[in-house]
Amino acid sequence: MLVALLSSQYQRFAAIAEAWLAQGASAFGVFQDGRPLIYWPSSHRLVRPSLTAPIIQDDQPVADLRVAGITGMAAEARLRADAVIISSLLQLEHDLQCMTADLVTSQDQQLALYRLSQSMRDHVTVLETLRSLVAEGMRMTKSHAGFAAFIPKHGQEPLLVKSAEDFLSDEMAWRIYWHTRSLEHAVNLPDPDADFPTLPDIEDLLAVPIRVRGSIMAGMAMANRPGGFGTPDMKLIQAIADQASAQIERMLLYQEMFDQAKLRTEMDLARRVQLDLLLRQLPQVTGLDIYATSRPAYQVGGDFFDFIVNPGRPFVFSLGDVTGKGLSAALLMTMTRSAIHSKAQFMPFPTPEAVMRQSNEDLYNDFTRVGVFATVFVGQYEPGTQRLLYANAGHAPVIYRPIDGPAQLLRADSTAIGILPVSHCRNQTLNMRPGDLLVVATDGFSDARNAHDETFDIERLIDLIDQLAPRTARDIADAMFETVDRFGGGRNQDDDQTLVVIKGAAS
Repeated sequence: MLVALLSSQYQRFAAIAEAWLAQGASAFGVFQDGRPLIYWPSSHRLVRPSLTAPIIQDDQPVADLRVAGITGMAAEARLRADAVIISSLLQLEHDLQCMTADLVTSQDQQLALYRLSQSMRDHVTVLETLRSLVAEGMRMTKSHAGFAAFIPKHGQEPLLVKSAEDFLSDEMAWRIYWHTRSLEHAVNLPDPDADFPTLPDIEDLLAVPIRVRGSIMAGMAMANRPGGFGTPDMKLIQAIADQASAQIERMLLYQEMFDQAKLRTEMDLARRVQLDLLLRQLPQVTGLDIYATSRPAYQVGGDFFDFIVNPGRPFVFSLGDVTGKGLSAALLMTMTRSAIHSKAQFMPFPTPEAVMRQSNEDLYNDFTRVGVFATVFVGQYEPGTQRLLYANAGHAPVIYRPIDGPAQLLRADSTAIGILPVSHCRNQTLNMRPGDLLVVATDGFSDARNAHDETFDIERLIDLIDQLAPRTARDIADAMFETVDRFGGGRNQDDDQTLVVIKGAAS
């Protein structure tokens, strides 16, 4: 059967192979029982494939796809997806053959079902499948009218296709569909024993539910067949419904795979954009040793850091954490970072208190509308002063470790941005002498959990800063990530982890 599929769908397999070769693979092929059925290019026998994926029929592997010259999780997922599609095609061919065997008593019906399968095979949407289902169903059963309906599970618009606009009203067609769905079996109308209204201009109508993925998601009905619908006609319409079920399921699988691929592409793009927003080159500021980095829990996250260095103006830096994770948090993060950056860069006297106050005014209405907030720390340093001015809007942990004393937690003096219409932040001052250390991190560090569901917590973080204080800013950051990862014991990261380490240095 696989050989027949390869023959009938050669162009499709060739297109898949060409896509792999264009991606960088050195060879692509289909193998059965360890022997090649077909492969590209013809000079490569795929003796040592780098990736394989099974082709499944009736829950059993019957062959496998092989690729050479390319590796990685993305390539492996793609090959599995190709194998799933081919398995679906193979299963469709298998189902079609079984159905044909069951209908050997009617050569016309066998041919009709085959033509139905062929007509549906190239459809790529459920709507196209429903249209073909109505047209082919009417032709095969010699009915004068018909309709097909589909209701997705995830809130998308329901679909209704009728053979003609004057054939039933949409309301009545949906009523027939729901009636059939509630009974979970075929319904022949009009039925004098059923509590169902009279259908105008309908002499005879046979409606059947269509199961997709184990539940009734679709249905079809044929109407006004000369002589009515006998038992053979009922069996044929049920066979058509079963064929439509397999086709709709294949369409849903195709759409899901397409949506997932599109989402991955969009997330990759969002990640690249977010990384570009985070400075790749750290600023050089006299009297400071600076390092900063971010590690999102997902492809994108809600944490950010930023540095503003302008000639003749103080050095300003910020770090923030927007509530939530993923793409929505990343979008709001961009808003927050942009608001703070513009204030710090263009205000005549951009003290941390003033930057925080103006940023809160800009963001409050939007944040309140969507129910989010952002904790933010803004610092300002004038080279040569050995003093750092800062404001803290609800952010933690912020740990300061003077050269002559233990590490201590600096608590926020105002709520996060977006909580209140007015920021109550005030300028605070820190010494930033050679050896003084400031670590501004997000709660992805203190809230990291181990296998026993224990958090790393603030106290461990303070002790860790005390131990790491003699090191350089970069070494301190690297050691913090390493320690938290070791504490987690391989557990997946729950939250974004971002930090800025600033250490006083000799001028």
